[in-house]
Amino acid sequence: MKERKWISKADGIVLGVLVLLAAGFLLWRAFTAQPGMNAVVTVDGEAVLQIDLQSAEGAQSYTLENGVRLIAENHTVRFAESDCPDGICLKTGALQKTGDSAACVPNRTVVTVTGDESRDVDVIAY
Repeated sequence: MKERKWISKADGIVLGVLVLLAAGFLLWRAFTAQPGMNAVVTVDGEAVLQIDLQSAEGAQSYTLENGVRLIAENHTVRFAESDCPDGICLKTGALQKTGDSAACVPNRTVVTVTGDESRDVDVIAY
């Protein structure tokens, strides 16, 4: 009895090229800044700082009155220093997409990335 192959060598090459193209597109989309993106920093629910992420090429440091230090670089923003006991905010990483947010709860500081909402497609229904 002849053994059946699930995919041929040509099918595997086509599939591999498609996977590489899809991965490349997703990486490109994930690491490119969206126009009009800003980081809004709130302390105790009051906006104290707005950072233009579109112009954040080199590292720019921002120190707030409560001791929290933020760094904006390469179109992203992240917590760099905080005197909170657990340091969870420092582990959240860089925020880069519209809607991303991070909070330092002990210092009551929240960073939210805002931008042109019309460019982000969440769901398309027909």
